[in-house]
Amino acid sequence: MPERNPEGVHGFLTRRGFVRLLGAGAAAVLLPACRDAARSVGLAPPARAHTPFITPDERFYLVAVDPSYRPPFGPREVTRRWSLGLRGLDGREARLGYDHLRERARRTVLHTFECIGNPVGGSLIGNARWRSVGLREILQRAPGGVAGARAVMFESLDGFYSSVSIERALDDYAFLALEMNGAPLPAGHGFPVRTLLPDLYGMKQPRWLKRITLLEDAATTSYWEKRGWAGEVPVKTMSRLDPRRRRQPPQALDLSGVAFAGRRGIRAVEVSLDNGAHWVRCELVTPTTPNVWSLWRYTWRAPTPGRHIVLVRAIDGTGALQTAKVQDSFPDGASGYDGLVIEVSA
Repeated sequence: MPERNPEGVHGFLTRRGFVRLLGAGAAAVLLPACRDAARSVGLAPPARAHTPFITPDERFYLVAVDPSYRPPFGPREVTRRWSLGLRGLDGREARLGYDHLRERARRTVLHTFECIGNPVGGSLIGNARWRSVGLREILQRAPGGVAGARAVMFESLDGFYSSVSIERALDDYAFLALEMNGAPLPAGHGFPVRTLLPDLYGMKQPRWLKRITLLEDAATTSYWEKRGWAGEVPVKTMSRLDPRRRRQPPQALDLSGVAFAGRRGIRAVEVSLDNGAHWVRCELVTPTTPNVWSLWRYTWRAPTPGRHIVLVRAIDGTGALQTAKVQDSFPDGASGYDGLVIEVSA
């Protein structure tokens, strides 16, 4: 589990403890429910200063039952080797080809994914542009229609599965994505098609889709829920500091980072330069958008020499303050404030 209070930060998790523990064994830290299967964990690239608003494909985190899985076909073969099954309540199944879906994927949306195993201050989160088709439009093509359905099951080519309520699947922010950042989905990120669902952690938004099934039973489940993780729970409000050198000269310092609250969006971000005694507002660099992270920054104009514990917290679009309660990611997502220790030289 993530180390608690390694810098004496009033019980908050700090970046220093997070980085040290990742070096000791990422599988045990990121997905406690999967200690018996290290291959179930894919690692994110290290965080870097000044997080970009759009995460490049090669830097987008990857967590999967088997992170090495890739579909057995590429863009040249997908038209003849793949189609999406769409099964109605009566058991009849329609097939939707890749070209059919591409013709209807006319909308490009921003969507942020966060892994439910993301620790406080972690980098298992990313934002991208996705060319998509509305999931409601697709579900209405199911044999017999959606009337009477209470849940929707998604099955993946790699054997993964997850179901959500029919209300979630018919939401205006529910999509099937075919492109990521202007190109067909990378093989590791769901090619040929993946789901985008509002206000959920990544484990409930499957990649590599092969079949969608309408269900009469309202109960929902997934591969990870069967292993103890929470199910259709909304993402928790989080905020993160971009990494900095621990020692700084006595000049203005630019602090920056990201904040995310799922569908609620971000109203404000605050930083404390004195271990939580006082808080100041930051500038939101990007506008608040549902299901998309916000970038923030703060210029610390006159840092005094010495050791400073810097913390960050966010306020979501409803006005609710991010919780300071420290909780590990298992079973329903981590919570607590991210922090950095910065030493300013005399």
